[in-house]
Amino acid sequence: MTSPIILSTGSLFNFDLDTAMALAAETGFDGVELMVDWRRETHHLAHLEKLMARHNLPILAVHSPFASFPPGWKHDPVSLIQHSVRLAESLGAQTVVVHPPARWVRLQSVVLAPQRHWKLSIPIPVAGPGALGRWLQQELPHFQAQTAVKIAVENMPRRWLGPWQLEPYHFNNARQLNQFQHLTLDTTHVGTWRADLLEFYRQIKPQVAHIHLSNFNGHEHQLLYNGSLPLAAFLAELTKDQFAGLVSLELGPTSLQAEDEVRLRKNLRDSLAFCQKALTLLDSY
Repeated sequence: MTSPIILSTGSLFNFDLDTAMALAAETGFDGVELMVDWRRETHHLAHLEKLMARHNLPILAVHSPFASFPPGWKHDPVSLIQHSVRLAESLGAQTVVVHPPARWVRLQSVVLAPQRHWKLSIPIPVAGPGALGRWLQQELPHFQAQTAVKIAVENMPRRWLGPWQLEPYHFNNARQLNQFQHLTLDTTHVGTWRADLLEFYRQIKPQVAHIHLSNFNGHEHQLLYNGSLPLAAFLAELTKDQFAGLVSLELGPTSLQAEDEVRLRKNLRDSLAFCQKALTLLDSY
């Protein structure tokens, strides 16, 4: 048994979508996860259908927007999820990835001074999980029952201030995440927790519908073989458990060396080969 291995277009967010999908098709991926943002090309249905046909490559998952918002969509987080599910249904995608509510928002500005400038980012606490948290806990089950698309809540990164762990998100441990029917397990985010990846997976296993795969070496979204996470063992365990969801590579343009076309293609092919080998490891026994 092997799960479909797809490439998140967020891995190449500095490329246009046509180029990102062309690279995914050329290097052998089974499909893509569409990262929806402010660009029209990421949410215009007719354009997306043309790209799927052009590259003979399906969009199998949709990531609901979280940092920049599509024009014409309502910008509250619940509406963004609902828009994303409708888009996924139209595309034939099987999963929508959503973030849990944040514990704080960031006020950002640029400070200008003679011959220099710098970015100022101030975290502002948010009281409670808010409307998104209430919707996820109270209304998502009913909404989920109306669609075949799996709405999968993602585990998020944690931050550290010296020895003290900071939790930027609500619903971000195994016990809290298990209240949701479907989950996205992001491996690099587990790396920021300084936790055991396999143990965390086993705690939420029945709910895991989608994987965001990348390594962690002190920086997030690293190549699969560049970090401290036991990703080969993790993928082999998915195979043993007959995981039926999608494995989505969510890397970063820097780790992929996207500025160098030769290295970029090699890194994509090597990453895919890493997954294929690990996911089929048990088939030979």
